[in-house]
Amino acid sequence: LALLLMDPSGVKQMLLGNYGGVRIDGTNATIIGTKPGEFKADRNSITRVWMDHGVWPFLTTKLYMDQTGDTEILLEEVPYFCDRQVCRGQKINDNPAQRENKLLDEAGNIYTGTVLEHILVQNLTAFWEVGEHNMIRLRDADWNDALDMAGERGESVAFTAAYAGNLEEIADILESGRLGQSRVLISENMGLLLKEDGALYEDPAAKTQLLEGYLEKVSGSVSTGKIGVDARELAGNLRRKAQWLGERIRRQEWTEGTSGEGWFNGYYDNSGRALDDSVPGKKNMMLTGQVFTVMSGVATEDQIRKITRSSDRLLFDRENGGYRLNTDFGVVKTDMGRMFGFAYGEKENGAVFSHMSVMYGNALYKRGFASEGYKALKALYDSSTDFNRSGIYPGVPEYFGRGGRGLYSYLTGAASWYLLTVVLQMFGIRGEYGNLIIAPALMEEQFGMEGTCAMELEFDSKLLKVEIRNPEHREPEEYKILEARIDGRTSGAEIREGSLVVGKSFLDLLDPNVRHQIEVILG
Repeated sequence: LALLLMDPSGVKQMLLGNYGGVRIDGTNATIIGTKPGEFKADRNSITRVWMDHGVWPFLTTKLYMDQTGDTEILLEEVPYFCDRQVCRGQKINDNPAQRENKLLDEAGNIYTGTVLEHILVQNLTAFWEVGEHNMIRLRDADWNDALDMAGERGESVAFTAAYAGNLEEIADILESGRLGQSRVLISENMGLLLKEDGALYEDPAAKTQLLEGYLEKVSGSVSTGKIGVDARELAGNLRRKAQWLGERIRRQEWTEGTSGEGWFNGYYDNSGRALDDSVPGKKNMMLTGQVFTVMSGVATEDQIRKITRSSDRLLFDRENGGYRLNTDFGVVKTDMGRMFGFAYGEKENGAVFSHMSVMYGNALYKRGFASEGYKALKALYDSSTDFNRSGIYPGVPEYFGRGGRGLYSYLTGAASWYLLTVVLQMFGIRGEYGNLIIAPALMEEQFGMEGTCAMELEFDSKLLKVEIRNPEHREPEEYKILEARIDGRTSGAEIREGSLVVGKSFLDLLDPNVRHQIEVILG
């Protein structure tokens, strides 16, 4: 993710290579080998499935397409990873149809599918693999590795919302016409995963049965047959699945609190209970369930307001770095995961976990709640730079433990998401299919006495200095872009729906050896 902001030139081949680690059952290898295109199922040959892994490839690819305009990457053909692990880790095939861990077709040749096909496989298999509450099964864990003891009945509401957000955004791309073709080719086996039936969606057992039918078809060599699907019809199919997931989460998982508060349940434990209600007589809250419902668009604006109030009251601890990962459950939940074996305030059990705290800020910025998002990022920054409290050199640690001590002194995931949030959301300098968009959400206090904020960066191989001026010292909800200039001229700078848009065709004309100045005046 961070490479896409710093030097995207070599990212395309990295992305294409990594799609070769996806299995046709929607899971993936988790370890990259010593050379490009080489993968291993997992560390120490332990077979595990993290249910969130299908979420991230599309998010990364979408950022790549926005920063570069290269949507044709979705039509590139790449192989699939193959090993003894089949049926999403539930079965073993001692004679897999593979050559050097690449899936073979019925003729013994390496089977390939488009990047889009790989993305669809990952997100659609997740849609069908649900538990008894019709949320996507947790399996061995999601993003939180320490939720690792609910493999039979555990479900992740948080990442069900994330998959819903993915399906919506994939639909947007298909409807936009940016692929340059009205039909897309996918494996004929995948037709089963596109089935639409409202009654079927409501039946977890029937959904599991449908998925098992697909998995059996692809557990050996696969057919070379492809089907052509109208891009707009496919978009509608995905969007309706996404909307069904969102409506189900809003109806089933929302907890209405008092005094204008509320939050989403994030998980179900191995006893089949909503995690927030799993301790008798006590309501608990986890940050992860709020992050992905907000980020994905599942949470309504009214729900976001209630979530921020609840998070501020139940999770925010400025002295310890900001937003804690969860409230104190007060029990060792062996039907959920090892996180509950840690002392409260350490690691995944209630520490301020930088990665999720940053993503909470990112989600709030993305949905237009800039001051609330700034609060999350500012608290992490203040703690990271306060040596007397954190005991670390400035940087983003994995988490802040009890007493505000920074531990595991640098976490690449949290650092990357922090960088992304500052550039893309706080400064609002981001791509949209190769066009440059500037939509700042900077706080008044960030402009300083002179009312100016600036950033130097590279975009589309062009060196830029973006200077944002706020002469009237207004807050984000009070200002809008009044005027913009590129190298002192207004040509090429179009103000559209509150954002500055610089088209890719104009960017292509700029000299890549000169740093170009973009001035944005707010009022």
